[in-house]
Amino acid sequence: MSSGRSSRDSVEHGAHSPLLAACSPAGLYVASPAGHLVDCNEVLARLLGYGSREEALAAADLLMVGGEAGGTGAKQPSAGVVEGFLTRRDGSAVRVMRTEALAEARGERLVVGAIVDLSAARGADDRRRELSEELRQAQKMEAVGRLAGGIAHDYNNLLAIILNYTSLVMEELDEQSPLQKDLAEIQRAAQRAASLTRQLLTVSRRGLAQPVVLDLRDVVRSMDGALRAAVGGGIDLAIALGPSGCRVLADAGQLEQVVMNLALNARDAMQGGGRLSIEARAVRVGAAGSLHDAHPAVPPGRYARLVVSDTGSGMSDDVRTRAFEPFFTTKPRGKGTGLGLATVYGIVKQWHGHIELASRPGEGTRVEIYLPLSARGASARRARSLHAAPRQGDGGTVLVTDDEDAVVTLASRILGQNGYTTLTAKGPREALRVCEAQRGRVDLLLTDVLMPEMTGGELADRLVKLRPDMKVLFMSGYTGDALAARPGTAVLGKPFTAESLLRAVRRALEGVA
Repeated sequence: MSSGRSSRDSVEHGAHSPLLAACSPAGLYVASPAGHLVDCNEVLARLLGYGSREEALAAADLLMVGGEAGGTGAKQPSAGVVEGFLTRRDGSAVRVMRTEALAEARGERLVVGAIVDLSAARGADDRRRELSEELRQAQKMEAVGRLAGGIAHDYNNLLAIILNYTSLVMEELDEQSPLQKDLAEIQRAAQRAASLTRQLLTVSRRGLAQPVVLDLRDVVRSMDGALRAAVGGGIDLAIALGPSGCRVLADAGQLEQVVMNLALNARDAMQGGGRLSIEARAVRVGAAGSLHDAHPAVPPGRYARLVVSDTGSGMSDDVRTRAFEPFFTTKPRGKGTGLGLATVYGIVKQWHGHIELASRPGEGTRVEIYLPLSARGASARRARSLHAAPRQGDGGTVLVTDDEDAVVTLASRILGQNGYTTLTAKGPREALRVCEAQRGRVDLLLTDVLMPEMTGGELADRLVKLRPDMKVLFMSGYTGDALAARPGTAVLGKPFTAESLLRAVRRALEGVA
């Protein structure tokens, strides 16, 4: 390499050249026409994977892969600016942009070049594409949400009427009546319609939720039996729970729905059997590090991470990019609504979380969910039980109001049959008049949330001023933002059943949210 040494000695620049080379953000180099490295700056040495310029000069030949010239090993330098790959010391390749020119020093021909690392720029481009995709997905969800919210209020009123009057008729009929079967079919259809409406609202983050602080590990642990029954014996289910707490603020039922939906999707992707892994643990995502590099969309912080992975058939890129779209499904007609993963996405976003899906055909699927850890202690999860119906006169007086007359009549009938005294009002204005005219006590206001004259919240504020001891129970299938300023408010979801109505009224009277 004597010629290399003499060439290196012969390439002398002005007094400021070392300073320029040291301050340049690009990798600068001088090479022989055969590709042997003669000189370089520290930037290029680091780009090649060496600890110092001296180490690179002692050991490295510059090898460029890609571009017209095929590398500095070519006899002629590349013309203009060429994009290609630079092979690093460890054999990995990094995308770069380079430019070269021929130079002559003391009669010797040399190649002088500059290399710019494009990987960071590519990473920024990838991040922009990710953000664009997230925005597109959010816009889709917003459109679905507006549609769902627009129909949910009236639709759930109708479903409440259908479900409850069907039940009332079934109770009046003899159990052996041939009409029982027909009525049961009507009831099942209405229940499916109610479930679809709830899913649409959940997808768009407009569903009713009861947030509590809970440990994600407890949610997964409590579902062990249900998950094994759901996925079947042909699938090996492995559950791993981290050692430290995973307390998050969320709706317990919704988190259970997330885990079950992902498990069922994995089951359907493993028709011939396989392995389903579910992991819940606390993690910290730093501003730098492996977790941040793997998930740049997740802001630094402490999270409860749920990972659901399978060894199933996987997804193509086209399917993967549409996986969270509402109503998109690859299942045969009648086998799926296309709302499973969309519902998961909506729930995760409702609790300010992040979700990422990785999949390749034949290599299975991995879904990672990051929910912010809560600093508050876990809430006690009370068992739900239906209190015995009170005796006539013991149940208290309930003022029922809704802009749908049939709902008022229905709720009043159910409460009256179970020991409550009811006052009815067709809308907020009439509710004000009825409450002002009532000489006796009014223990509870049962009111719809979204009504034309005023919201249920506004009505409650005015009536509580008249009767400070009166409790309030809202009922709605869709609240919009009407209760945003009332966290922890008790809400009876529509369409309700007689059982859920009685339970909610009793809890409200007892002051249990």
